[in-house]
Amino acid sequence: MMKKIPLREKVKLTSGQSNWHFFDSEHVLGRSMHVADGPHGIRVYKKQTDGGNFLDKEHLEPATLFPCAAAMAATWNKTLIETVGRTIGKECRHHQVDVVLGPGINLKRSPLGGRNFEYYSEDPYLTGAIGQAFVRGVQKEGVGACIKHYALNEQETMRRFVDVTIDERTMHEMYLYPFYHIIKKENPWMVMSSYNKVNGDYASESRYLLQDVLRKQWGYDGVVVSDWGAVQDKVKAIKNGMNIEMPGPSALDDAVKTALEEGTLREAQLDASLKPLFALHEKVKRVHRLQTVDMDAHHTAARDVAREAIVLLENDGILPVKDTAQKVGIIGAFAKEPRINGGGSATVRPYVQEVPYLALSQVFSQNMYAAGYHESDTSETLMREAIKVARASDLVFFFTGTTAAIETEGKDREHINLPQGHLAVFQAICDVNPNIIVILNNGSALDLRTIKARSRAVLEAWFLGGAAGEALSEIITGKTSPSGRLQETFPLDLRHTPHYGTFPPLMHVDYQQDLIMNGYRYYDTHDYPVLYPFGYGLSYADIAYKDIVFTVDQTDEQAVVKVDFILKNHSDIDAYETVQLYIGTHIETLLKPVRELKGFEKVMVLAQETVRVRLTLPLEAFETYDTTQHGFVVYNGTYTLHLARHSRDIVAMKTIEITDQIHYAPRITFDYPMQFLKRYFPKWFTYIETHFRPLHWHETEEPIWRMLDRYQRHKQIPDDVMDALKQNMKKDFES
Repeated sequence: MMKKIPLREKVKLTSGQSNWHFFDSEHVLGRSMHVADGPHGIRVYKKQTDGGNFLDKEHLEPATLFPCAAAMAATWNKTLIETVGRTIGKECRHHQVDVVLGPGINLKRSPLGGRNFEYYSEDPYLTGAIGQAFVRGVQKEGVGACIKHYALNEQETMRRFVDVTIDERTMHEMYLYPFYHIIKKENPWMVMSSYNKVNGDYASESRYLLQDVLRKQWGYDGVVVSDWGAVQDKVKAIKNGMNIEMPGPSALDDAVKTALEEGTLREAQLDASLKPLFALHEKVKRVHRLQTVDMDAHHTAARDVAREAIVLLENDGILPVKDTAQKVGIIGAFAKEPRINGGGSATVRPYVQEVPYLALSQVFSQNMYAAGYHESDTSETLMREAIKVARASDLVFFFTGTTAAIETEGKDREHINLPQGHLAVFQAICDVNPNIIVILNNGSALDLRTIKARSRAVLEAWFLGGAAGEALSEIITGKTSPSGRLQETFPLDLRHTPHYGTFPPLMHVDYQQDLIMNGYRYYDTHDYPVLYPFGYGLSYADIAYKDIVFTVDQTDEQAVVKVDFILKNHSDIDAYETVQLYIGTHIETLLKPVRELKGFEKVMVLAQETVRVRLTLPLEAFETYDTTQHGFVVYNGTYTLHLARHSRDIVAMKTIEITDQIHYAPRITFDYPMQFLKRYFPKWFTYIETHFRPLHWHETEEPIWRMLDRYQRHKQIPDDVMDALKQNMKKDFES
């Protein structure tokens, strides 16, 4: 087909034809392709909108608004998030959206990241697992998922210009891992390249990211789409692996035509760039529109996510609240005007919008309300009304969190504090009523020391989307036991975070120590105190772990480790337990955090019942990225398995030896000291001592080449013999 398409038309096909449509041509059979934002629910328009405010909800069709990505990950429930994907996929098909632009699988490098609400976790394994479930669900419905932002797009400040410097191993083990995992397991239809530079090249133009890694190393055959407006040099982008520039029409197409005329871009290169688009178009043509969708059932799915996302951070026994006849104060504007989403590309017009105040009013008939604040600020009048309500109440629900001015796409946060106006109201109502339950609406970690000190319970409710009321009410009253777990660490203080003082940078950022300088990897490795650890969350149930048995079988690559145990619920309420499995790697000089999440399962345990559980770890759970082989390998050595409730609550440990894989040695050259030869390649060190003489201690500090030169001169070794020796040593160094 491409042979029949005029060259000028091929150039046109490298760009979108509008903000949300591409591949529209009289030379291509079938309709154009349609994409839509949608990590939390799809954003589709009543009619094509090419001007004005694209995020104005009056232009939008109603859709199911799920809890934000941070909340989805806090469920730790892969099955549930697959349902989210399937639900969004159905709505995509109803509106003839071919690819949903999500999920976002960048990591939370700092709690200041303005888009953290739209990302799953600080941890690459959890991000990959939850993202995989979302992608699987979407694509089961015949709709493509587009994982984004590839890659290293962890800040909003100067996101179109910042240059990330990173070493190969950190890049692949941390920041590329979720992309690698999801591509390997689910083959998403599209990958969106990010705005920023990586090691000097814009991500949309990076041969290393788009060709060397994505196409050659991972074997990806789908479409690479630029983030909206991310392309700076379109000719370079086409040559290096970008397939479609969005949005369109593009002002950069003339540069492509000129390059073709001058021969700096060949038509064969252009055809190669278009090939994945034709393949995607063939998929799209086979999918038919869903005439109807059950939006009420979809909202129920959103409520299921909200119910499992809420994390109980503190509770002195005041929750659950069984006495619904008592006088209850509901304070905080977020109770009536809930913060439901983070805005930006995640903006959705919700089909149903629950209101926490209305949900609580249906349960607590004797209730009083006070706004307390407006946005971030309070006033004497608002404060006086809040104090009056608190003083007259037996119990107070205080709603607080981050405002749209504090946390949204396009800007990073300046701090992790709650608004001063909110805190002033909180302190004032605590002075007149000790029974305060705090409900938080935010997308990332907060400094909660003030809240923790003076409240009796704290519920982290994130941005719960359209399902912001009923699930919260169920947990408060004990109809449901809270089961959310933190997908990121809550630090005691912003100054304790690993990138304090350097995040966000303006033009250059260094990621090269991030293997142990991000999230719980940093805090747990250094044993620093935190407010709430990674994986943490309280429950109304008392669930015990019993009869724990670790089994190791290195011949079974799919289940090298099996952990069998019993969960016993000693309570009168059904509850989930999220069991977590971490691995600690103990190989000399191999930089690793003290433990890394490598497996988890969310298990329902009925009241007063027991459940037998088995967690398995495949061989790949023990992988490390090897810069010599440019891929993941398993090293022989000692590993510790940690069965845990969260990263700092270890239930049981088992140390094992992996023996049937490969020997670890850093990539060295002849410029490295003899000490490295002695440690990692002892046979060559022994060879030199045997054929030359025992080395003095100070000689082990010298470079290998100098010792070989000394050996050759003293023993009068012929050049050809020495060259052969060096070649054999070099083969070992690079093997």
